[in-house]
Amino acid sequence: MTCRPAGGRWTADVRLEERDTTPGSDHNVSLNRMFATEAAARRAGDQLLAEWVAGRVTLRDVLLRELARTYRTLRETYKPMQPSTVPATRSGWDRAIATWEELHWIDAAAAARCRDHARCAFDSESGPVRRHRLSADGEADSTA
Repeated sequence: MTCRPAGGRWTADVRLEERDTTPGSDHNVSLNRMFATEAAARRAGDQLLAEWVAGRVTLRDVLLRELARTYRTLRETYKPMQPSTVPATRSGWDRAIATWEELHWIDAAAAARCRDHARCAFDSESGPVRRHRLSADGEADSTA
């Protein structure tokens, strides 16, 4: 975890390492919040790390939280916001990030980081989709 000063306040970044995966699957996550003190930033980072190590939080959750905080930060700065609601799909995030970069709301490095987080968040939960078919009596039969 790294804490750094930002305009009289503090920010925290946390490096999460995925276990049992291929090398290079570490993720740097910014808490995207400003803290009054370095100690407060460190406590927030430590809390996220503790949740991660204990398995109480998934990579998808952490990455989507960071993306949502980025959205909220931009919404506070730019009105009207584009898109008007927090994206819920990978393609929605891709469009939003492209728009923010085009409008110069974020730079190329921030856009690349957001794209990578969106890709990882939605790829990390990939797997077979459970489909439900309605039978004639209205009951749902599930198939894989």
